Amino acid sequence: MNELNLQALLLDESFVNYCKGTNKEDVEKWEKWLQKYPEHKASIAELQETIVAMGHYAGELSVQTNYERLQSQIKKRANQRSFTEIGTAVWLKIAALLVVVGAISLFLFKQQLAEEQPKNVQHIGAPGKDDALLTLKDGSVVSLADIKNGSVVALQGGVEIQKNNAGELVYKAVEKERIASTAMNKIATNKGNQYQIILPDGSKAFLNANSTLTYPLKFNENERHVHMTGEVYFEIAKIETGMGKRIPFYVETANQKIEVLGTHFNVNAYDDEPYTTTTLLEGSVRVSSKKRNESVLLKPGQRALLSEALRVENVDISQEVAWINGDFVFKGEELVSLLRKVSRWYNVDVACPERLEKLKFDGMVSRSQPLSTIIDMLQTTGKVKLTLNGRRLIVID
Repeated sequence: MNELNLQALLLDESFVNYCKGTNKEDVEKWEKWLQKYPEHKASIAELQETIVAMGHYAGELSVQTNYERLQSQIKKRANQRSFTEIGTAVWLKIAALLVVVGAISLFLFKQQLAEEQPKNVQHIGAPGKDDALLTLKDGSVVSLADIKNGSVVALQGGVEIQKNNAGELVYKAVEKERIASTAMNKIATNKGNQYQIILPDGSKAFLNANSTLTYPLKFNENERHVHMTGEVYFEIAKIETGMGKRIPFYVETANQKIEVLGTHFNVNAYDDEPYTTTTLLEGSVRVSSKKRNESVLLKPGQRALLSEALRVENVDISQEVAWINGDFVFKGEELVSLLRKVSRWYNVDVACPERLEKLKFDGMVSRSQPLSTIIDMLQTTGKVKLTLNGRRLIVID
């Protein structure tokens, strides 16, 4: 290396790659250098920690922007000096500087993170997580991420709301005579979140990203009603009246109503999808259009698609409900549809030229993987290239 300064080192791509462990050759290069100058391991480790912190801080900013921001705060405490790679005497002087700058930088970044970053912020490209907002009957809102597993979330109208040891939201009647059937709760997930809930009747619901479910604290004795947006997977508890008659369960979206007697099914009712889709895994459901006087009865392995009219088709269930098992499964899926799923789960905006929207892709990726894995999968096909600019995922030729 020729003469370098602190800024040059921070902006040295090979050194940043070494700090982040993202390039094998760069890692080997700097590890060899440290073998040659082992006395500087502590200093480099300090700077490495700083760069990692900088990389996580405000991911929409460039390294240069982060550096300039950092420098404006530490310039009164440390003087920037130039150094060379060769020369123990020079490096001994720099070691002290790196320790000071590294310690101050890390302290300032941690301080800024604590002051400026909201809780539970999803880093750009990180996979989604379990989190939701619960709106109680009095209108108060509870962030479920802030509640420890095994704790009571709230006690309202004779119902104890718990977050069980598995992290699910559970309703337990403790004073049945006090429960008001008109009292409603609402659970909502943002982009990049999902959540599971056990409803007051024992039915289970699993909300995908950017979804809502509204339900009563106590279901009616003759029928059960919930309203949803987004995507929700249901496992409906079979409940009978005293006369041995099953109590129906109704799921309403903006455009349809589903009648259930006890079954497993998935409903995709996102506003940006071309259809409201109901996929049946087990049992039977009747799907009715609110706009037109028509309905269809589904069998397992079928789905109903509602736009202007209702139609039924056989479907690959593994692809439709892959998200429940923590996967993305693409089988001849159009790029525009694939990107909608990516946008919700990774909380990014997407931009794709219209001419590329109909390109089809096959593949399977765990939803626990970072966005970079999806990008790599798409790019290895040679059909498209993608770039991530802040929270904007851009598809290019």
